[in-house]
Amino acid sequence: MSTATPNKPDEKEEIDLGVLFNAIGNGISKLFNVISSTILFILNGILTFVIFVRRHIVYYALACGLGLAIGITVELTLPKKYTGVATVQPYFESARQLYSNINYLNGLTTQKDSIQLSKFFGISTKEAASLRNIEITPFVSQIKSRQAYNNYVTNLDSIVASEITFEDYEKQLGIFDSKVHLIKVKATDKEIFQSLLDPILASVSEQDYFMQQQQTTLQNLELNDSITQVSMVQTDTLLKLFEEVRKVEANKEFSNGTNLYMSDNSEDNAEIALLERKITLSERLEAVRQLKLEAMRVVDVIAQFPEVGYEEKGLLKNKKFQGVATGFVLLSLFYFILYIDPLITARDSKK
Repeated sequence: MSTATPNKPDEKEEIDLGVLFNAIGNGISKLFNVISSTILFILNGILTFVIFVRRHIVYYALACGLGLAIGITVELTLPKKYTGVATVQPYFESARQLYSNINYLNGLTTQKDSIQLSKFFGISTKEAASLRNIEITPFVSQIKSRQAYNNYVTNLDSIVASEITFEDYEKQLGIFDSKVHLIKVKATDKEIFQSLLDPILASVSEQDYFMQQQQTTLQNLELNDSITQVSMVQTDTLLKLFEEVRKVEANKEFSNGTNLYMSDNSEDNAEIALLERKITLSERLEAVRQLKLEAMRVVDVIAQFPEVGYEEKGLLKNKKFQGVATGFVLLSLFYFILYIDPLITARDSKK
């Protein structure tokens, strides 16, 4: 019989594991101590500030009251700003030109050049002077972005696709790669917005380069449409011929079962292929006509500007709230400087 004794655990290994677990425990304890100390420091700072404000509540009330009065004055004095947003979809890579034109117009509004603005939009100088801001931004939909990312990585090599994350894909995209864009205008005249969109679109659509691109694309699509329709007619004719042949053969007496089986099998395969071809041609024709519809305009309009602009509401945009908050913050900064300066002076004198 074997008298071999079971292997005893290595004492050195047990010691190493004990040290490791102790180190992990100490690390976790230190982490929780840091977190708790940070939370206590923040809470202590908030409590100290609240007590300080309570002791100086009269001065804070005066500062906030003054800020409220200034906010009301500004709200009553300055003209109201109205906002209008239009949604567009540029084709033929015209997004870059659209952005360039709108940036130019926004520069004119910043310079308050109502003469050039009135010429561009075909409006009076008084109406042009009411424009305050014109900007354009890409409309980003997370769902469509995910779909575009999936389509992108599908066409890549599996190794390359595995290395490109959705975040990397988003970083590669520029503002001109978005399909849909938002044009946002701010003006003091709430009824001016209906006069703005057509001149903006025309400034892009009427350029020779984009007009030639549009014309060439429409011609190619029209030719593709005609060829596809002819192919569909030919396919339908062949399908009808197969149907007539089947009717004729059905009236004949069967001469050879094996030959008949082979003949039917061959005809079935050909007919199935024709049906699949018809489906493919129908899908192609639908895609071509969709492209023709899109190519009818260089910049398509998804949503027009509203007939009447609207005021942007919100607590942060309220002038009264802004005045109160400004008064509170400025007084807090004054007290901070007032109390921190002697501390710095005392520390410098000790040195």
